Amino acid sequence: MIDGVSSLQNAAHSIRKQIINVAYHAPSDGVHISPSLSMVDILAVLYGEIMRYQPHNIMSRERDTFILSKGHGALGLYATLQQFNIITQKQLNTFEINGSVLQVHPTKCPEYGIDFSGGSLAQGLSFATGLALGRRLSHEAWHTYVLVGDGECNEGAIWESAFMAAHYGMDNLTLLVDRNGLQSDGFTRDVLSMDLEALWRACHWETIVCDGHDVPALLGAFAAPHHGKPKVIIADTIKGKGVSFMENNKDFHRNRLSAQQLSDALAELGEEK
Repeated sequence: MIDGVSSLQNAAHSIRKQIINVAYHAPSDGVHISPSLSMVDILAVLYGEIMRYQPHNIMSRERDTFILSKGHGALGLYATLQQFNIITQKQLNTFEINGSVLQVHPTKCPEYGIDFSGGSLAQGLSFATGLALGRRLSHEAWHTYVLVGDGECNEGAIWESAFMAAHYGMDNLTLLVDRNGLQSDGFTRDVLSMDLEALWRACHWETIVCDGHDVPALLGAFAAPHHGKPKVIIADTIKGKGVSFMENNKDFHRNRLSAQQLSDALAELGEEK
């Protein structure tokens, strides 16, 4: 497992470099950079070890499914899809170009491994809940994973889905909360303070808290039993993780990179411009 952990850590590192490079070249007035960086380790573990799928047969029904509800982290998803050979580097490089599938928020495109159109927050969990319930009714053994942000948990639709999933004992559903402590308007504790652990336990979900940048901790959280319930992994992360001047810096929720910032970020990540 040591070699496996190292491989996943290296994958996460590569994904972060892709995010920085692609964000710099995007033809727009700003990219959601730091929300993408916070969830990288979660996605690296999910796609690199946990989910069952075939990269070159990604449209098959016989696979686990990932739903990105936190749509503004789309670039993190796209870079992950490239890292694990679901899309090509050429496709990734079309990010935000007119006519490209890969826009600022995900647009459903099964052949790219994108199963949900994101953008309006708090919709992904309800979609994932319906998908997981449908699979149960069809006696399909595949799992559904969905990722939301901690700020996204401010929205009521999250909790409607939470109650439904618990009511049906949907142990084929895992929710990932990217708890990076920041949202577009500021620190989540200042915008709307929520005790997420207590809330999810009150909803009767199997609730686990872990370091969202610690690969062994994430592997352990994924492996933990559901006990007949849907499971939530509250992953404590740092917004902008990996680039010091972006970490916990609200300015990079959506921003452009200067040439100097690109150079500085890549130097921190161990790559020359």
